[in-house]
Amino acid sequence: MIRSFLVFSCLCAAPAAAQDVQILPGHSDFRLPAQLVHDQPMSLVQDWIIGFPDGEGRPELQLLSEVDDTGRLVIVLTESGLADDSVSAVRQRFELIRTDTGAWALTAYGFQQQCARGGSEDWLATPCP
Repeated sequence: MIRSFLVFSCLCAAPAAAQDVQILPGHSDFRLPAQLVHDQPMSLVQDWIIGFPDGEGRPELQLLSEVDDTGRLVIVLTESGLADDSVSAVRQRFELIRTDTGAWALTAYGFQQQCARGGSEDWLATPCP
């Protein structure tokens, strides 16, 4: 239940100062992280990982990270098995580039969800009905 509230809050929150950080196509904006440059980029998802599992259901957490061919770090955190009758899974994506100082700067982010109703497994940027 708490996680569902967080998901809803993330969908409704508008980033305050995302001038240099873009919302990924096909994603919605959730709360822009307060810190945009990280020595340890996994700190972006540490609260979700440390707080897992939260609540009922059959929770599953998947974390994927890779440095792509362009040198960009991509972090994707997916939580499924939610105890929610409308949302079956949520996914966050962060894209970062290494700065001249060796830290990682957030350049893009986004949030998607899969709806439990309707039989579709598509990832959506809009709230589930």
